[in-house]
Amino acid sequence: MTKLILWDLDGTLIDTIEDLSAAVNHALEMRGLPLHSVSEYRGMVGHGVRNLVKQALEASVGQAPVEADIDAALSDFKAYYTAHIDVHTRPYPGIQELLSDLHAAGVKMAVASNKFQAGTEHLIKEFFPEIPFVAILGNRDGYPLKPDPEIVAEVLRASGLQKEDAVMVGDSGTDMRTAANGGIAGIAVGWGYRPMGATAEYRYAGSVTELRTLLFGREFYVSEPMPTPPQEFNTPLQRAVYEALERLGIPFTRVDTDPGITMEDCAHIDGALGTRIVKTVFVCNRQQTEFYLYAMPADKPFVTRDFCAALGIPRVSFASGENLQALTGVTAGATTILSAVLPQAACVHIVLDRAVAEAPWFACTDGTPTCFVRISTHDLLEKYLPSCRAVPAVI
Repeated sequence: MTKLILWDLDGTLIDTIEDLSAAVNHALEMRGLPLHSVSEYRGMVGHGVRNLVKQALEASVGQAPVEADIDAALSDFKAYYTAHIDVHTRPYPGIQELLSDLHAAGVKMAVASNKFQAGTEHLIKEFFPEIPFVAILGNRDGYPLKPDPEIVAEVLRASGLQKEDAVMVGDSGTDMRTAANGGIAGIAVGWGYRPMGATAEYRYAGSVTELRTLLFGREFYVSEPMPTPPQEFNTPLQRAVYEALERLGIPFTRVDTDPGITMEDCAHIDGALGTRIVKTVFVCNRQQTEFYLYAMPADKPFVTRDFCAALGIPRVSFASGENLQALTGVTAGATTILSAVLPQAACVHIVLDRAVAEAPWFACTDGTPTCFVRISTHDLLEKYLPSCRAVPAVI
């Protein structure tokens, strides 16, 4: 499996074309110049915003603009774009889940973009706050743009990995030349601004599902369902979970698996258990004094502002792996509200999405990434959590 992924941003992770188009058109409109369509801008992006503004000016006036005109229009573009950077911009469907799955699998990731640095950082923090990228690199003074290989070398230094461990994922020839120039593999995606076809020079993914297959490339093991605990327990939490289920007379079904990482993995587990497993996130406030375990549908994105608004609390962010282990007894990939059984988890708030609380079955990890258990939601709410003195909030 790939150890390090360098992600292009615009056209690969997120669809920014409408906001970029609106910002350039704003700068043109201020000068009384003809505007351009979104489809026209698709062929201009990818080489930095200065080049984008230059091309738009040239297309409007019919000749190469002077540097002073580019500078002035670029300034107006940046002012407008900074204020409207995420009006229409969104991650491509399935990308947030893919990055979360790759992170859970231990894959290191970086962003290598030609977008100006402040905009690159803003959008990554807005849409992928839970991903600890080893580097977030955009257009910076004193650094060359892609396809110069310096950005590849910088990411390799930050990650501590070698060229053979890395792959560049992007939507343009610039990205594939960056990979080639930097001596790493390349994967071209088919949903960006200048979609590319498959060639012998690089691999190709026409969809996020195909990209998953290229990045993970493995079959997934799921055992037959079993109504009994494991013969041996791998963690204190796993032991505590099954002891609680037995003590409370709660029937369950479990399956042993490979580490459940991707959405495809989850689909295999869902099929074996006869219900969909939940996704659980562990977040905390800025002071790291209030912690929350939130169980939600696996296909529902976690939106910080919605979560905080529903609970009436200040902004939260994903808690550290150290706090996850210390307070809930698990590592990344095995997060579960069943951790409420542990004494040290008494300070952690339990939160359930309403769709989860109203479903007939509740399925999640048993505290390990290789075993998943299903119980009735009624038993979870009326027996298991009360025995832990946990009063869940439902949002």
